[in-house]
Amino acid sequence: MGDSQLKIGKIDHIAINCTDVQKSLDFYGRILGFKRLQTVECGDYDIIYFALPDGGRLELFDYHARNGNPARQESDGGLRHIAFQVEDVAAHEKQLKAAGVEISLSTCDLPNLNARVLLCLDPNEVTIEFCEKLAAE
Repeated sequence: MGDSQLKIGKIDHIAINCTDVQKSLDFYGRILGFKRLQTVECGDYDIIYFALPDGGRLELFDYHARNGNPARQESDGGLRHIAFQVEDVAAHEKQLKAAGVEISLSTCDLPNLNARVLLCLDPNEVTIEFCEKLAAE
């Protein structure tokens, strides 16, 4: 691909949908010893962050199915997505589209997460996120 090759940084975060939040918190916090960071409330779900040893983050998604809400597909346990740091999400979207990659969420800003993101699907329908931090205002 030469000069048009995507410039992907390190893994920014790995996101996991939780089927049992308390067991997940215990596993990643007490057993693995990861430091718990902030929790971000996002309406129908919360994201609980842990610091990973490489400087990245682990995101545990809690969809509140335990509160009597109907189970959602997103609350199925397992890998939700892998996110890579990039410097220009919109430029990556153009290159991915040109290569015929399926975009599942076009470039958008998520101010409560301080990020600009883009989601696409790999050939196995695994979601790949490209993200950049929003500039401080």
